[in-house]
Amino acid sequence: MPSDGGMRRRLAFACLTAVLALPPASAQEDARRPWVVATYAYPERDRIAAIQPLADYLARRGHHPVRVKLLPSPTALVEAVRRGEADVAVPNLHAYLQTRRWHERVDALPVPRVPALQADRYRAVLVARAEVGPMAALKRNAAHLRLVLVGRDSASGGFVPVQHLRAQGLDPATAFAAVAHAGSHAAALQAVAAGNADVAALAADVYDAARPPGVVELWRSDPIPPGPLLCRPAPDVPCQAIAAWLLEAHAEDPAVMAALRAGWPEFGDATAFVPVPPALLSATLPAD
Repeated sequence: MPSDGGMRRRLAFACLTAVLALPPASAQEDARRPWVVATYAYPERDRIAAIQPLADYLARRGHHPVRVKLLPSPTALVEAVRRGEADVAVPNLHAYLQTRRWHERVDALPVPRVPALQADRYRAVLVARAEVGPMAALKRNAAHLRLVLVGRDSASGGFVPVQHLRAQGLDPATAFAAVAHAGSHAAALQAVAAGNADVAALAADVYDAARPPGVVELWRSDPIPPGPLLCRPAPDVPCQAIAAWLLEAHAEDPAVMAALRAGWPEFGDATAFVPVPPALLSATLPAD
């Protein structure tokens, strides 16, 4: 009959073997499908760096693996959400409004609270070479003018000024001699300043910061709200919890909003998230 010491040694060996057979906690966690936090690229902005603290924060709060993903455009971003290839998205306003057309359910998460004075400055402008004249002259001569937009799915450099032009009876697709997409607000303004375009649509703050000689403002929009973050609900994606964590992010991890501000100048000096305003929840994208 084995001694008590021998039995204890055998029991200890058996327990150690069982523990070693278990995968480590990190391996168990890594085996789960990571949440994908995604956004879209923009020239001269490191958007991966801008969303990495957000991803790290959600990983910590949810005790869940997370990875980040960069899409080439706002439209590509929302298509990734639609296909289930992104779980949490940082969109622009146009991308958010695209999701309002879907039958699939996508939750609007909280939105950065932009200080009032800075929110007032996020507007669209139409600018033109001084020779073009006022808006009345633009309407008369549009067929001979070259228009440049930032992009099809830009807010201040896209659908907001396009909507205004259409209200003036000018469909950009048919009313102008040519339409081009510059890719950035600074490039759109430079196209007019350099004489490569006659009219440009862009963010007002970019124009206000430069005001190049020979370029005049024709129209300025009302303030444009930023788009809320998005979440595609799934059995393993707790959108309601994520919304609650975002509302606590200013206290739990200020680096989240600091990084987002670096990636999106329209967030101004925002330090916290707030629930989406009711008016934005019911907003829709104008018809194409």
